[in-house]
Amino acid sequence: MSQAAPQICYLSHAGFRMLGEPVFRLSEGARIPSMVIQLAGQEAVLPLQSVAREFRVDPGSADGQMLNLIEQALEFVVTLKLGDKLPSEVNGGEASWEPNAQDRRISASRVRHNLVRCVSARLGKTVAISGGAVPGWEDEPKNRLLVGQAIAGAVAHLDDMDEAEVTARVASISEEVACIETMRRTLGRGIANVRDKLLTVRAGEVPISQRDTVKQVQTLARIGIKEIMSRFDEVDLRIDDILAMMRDLPPVVAELRRQRDWLFRTSRGWAAVFNDWAAAPKHFDEFLLKVIEKTYAFLAPRYMSYQEWTTAEAMLKKKAMKVTVW
Repeated sequence: MSQAAPQICYLSHAGFRMLGEPVFRLSEGARIPSMVIQLAGQEAVLPLQSVAREFRVDPGSADGQMLNLIEQALEFVVTLKLGDKLPSEVNGGEASWEPNAQDRRISASRVRHNLVRCVSARLGKTVAISGGAVPGWEDEPKNRLLVGQAIAGAVAHLDDMDEAEVTARVASISEEVACIETMRRTLGRGIANVRDKLLTVRAGEVPISQRDTVKQVQTLARIGIKEIMSRFDEVDLRIDDILAMMRDLPPVVAELRRQRDWLFRTSRGWAAVFNDWAAAPKHFDEFLLKVIEKTYAFLAPRYMSYQEWTTAEAMLKKKAMKVTVW
């Protein structure tokens, strides 16, 4: 029998407490999982992997496994201390955060709309939803009847399920999708600023010496945005066949949570970029150029090949080292 994953942050090696209680967080910039301690009144940020090597922690030991869990946990929380409860995500569980009421409503309406559509298609029927498929459509009396008919129809297509089980599974899927809707709203807001400001910069507005950089950042941003939006497309495609999702619920929930966690980590990773573009002007100036340069520093190591990135970095450093001789 496999052991249950620990739920509390605990490390037995005495070295982790030699200099007081450590704090675990991602380092600034590179976002490397690190242990932060106080040395002579100064904050020392030590990469966790380096600490593990220094203390000769066996990766297979309890401390080695806990360090791995801490690294994963820091994708979901800002800091961890010894004795803190680990976020539920590291055990493949529910989100450690809550979608808001509007996201839940959007999710519930989408899932139930697809249920009505799927069941009607299986029965060869065409249905008309009163008021259209807007959030809350299912609250209309006529539409509520359609949902009830869809649940009854789903029972006929799903083996060994009664209406109560179908209703419970619809609710479970809706709750998971609500988290995806939160990420859609959060990431969508940030992406909108990048599209409206970065991707609309015209070459004619940019000094000739900066045009290649701007063009490259625009290309990388499009790649990053496409990657994010493809995750939502994957979820939307799954929801289109809601009956298949209900038939095999456990792996469906696991997949939705995997997508949710990827989107959450991505949202945290892009947060500084989104904040920069929210504050950036719509016209090209020195401030906008600085935002573009910061965005390049974020996007390049993520969306360029290693050879392209290192070559580009070398060229930038070479340009920076040039001086004018009078």
